[in-house]
Amino acid sequence: MKHIPNIITLTRLCLIPVFCYFLWNENDFAAGLVFIVAALSDVVDGYLARKLNAISNFGKLADPFADKLMQISAIVLLFLLGRLKAWIMIMLFIKDFILVIGGLLYKLIYNFTVSSKWFGKLSALILNVIIAVCILFSLSMNITNMLMMIAMALQITSLIGYAVLSLKELKKMKNQKKEA
Repeated sequence: MKHIPNIITLTRLCLIPVFCYFLWNENDFAAGLVFIVAALSDVVDGYLARKLNAISNFGKLADPFADKLMQISAIVLLFLLGRLKAWIMIMLFIKDFILVIGGLLYKLIYNFTVSSKWFGKLSALILNVIIAVCILFSLSMNITNMLMMIAMALQITSLIGYAVLSLKELKKMKNQKKEA
């Protein structure tokens, strides 16, 4: 039973090429359904991992990797299919790059792990919903770009939120060291 969350995560990783195949071949409905199944399976495996007390080091790495790889695949393919402007794709990737590098630096320099917060989860959920809707309903480039700009704004806002909270935590850690 404890392996079920990891099996779901591995299944989600296996769904990525299936999703890519459908989207690349412009079977938007099938691609949208696969994307939705993958996104929902993320919720299920997270719930089961906590419920079964089956949180593993593998799951801590593989789960966000599978989620991000699915999002990246969707964004890149939407761009390659001429349905998303390059600058939106680039901005989303820069945001993710900053978030990952910032988190790694905090871990390496301060031995502090930045945990996910509600606003990060909400912005990721909204990005997934927007991607799914754009694909599932074969929305035009203009509407897709408009919706993705909303998602991008929320993603950048969550990045700022993480930066602010991390800086506050760093200040708190420095104050505790001074008192000790």
